Amino acid sequence: MKSKSVVVATAVFLMIAFTAIAALAATRKSTIRVEGMKCSKCSGSVEKALKATPGVEKVEISLDRKEAVVEYDDAKVTEAKLREVINGTGFKAVEEKSGSQ
Repeated sequence: MKSKSVVVATAVFLMIAFTAIAALAATRKSTIRVEGMKCSKCSGSVEKALKATPGVEKVEISLDRKEAVVEYDDAKVTEAKLREVINGTGFKAVEEKSGSQ
């Protein structure tokens, strides 16, 4: 009977621990202005690089507005890292717009 109580207590503890960890990770949405994109190949290269970044869940590129809207897991990637990825494609991530939840 004692071992059954230990197993149940351990299971409850693990469930609470995993729930707490999942609650700490949040999906964030950031809009980042990107200078230098002039055509669909430009925006496509930025989109491809962002989508290949671990933690990125969704990417929308607007060539007209010259911006990237990125949804990402903030426990896996930061907005600063997203800007590095954009800059690594040869375009410039501008600090003009910042993240929101």
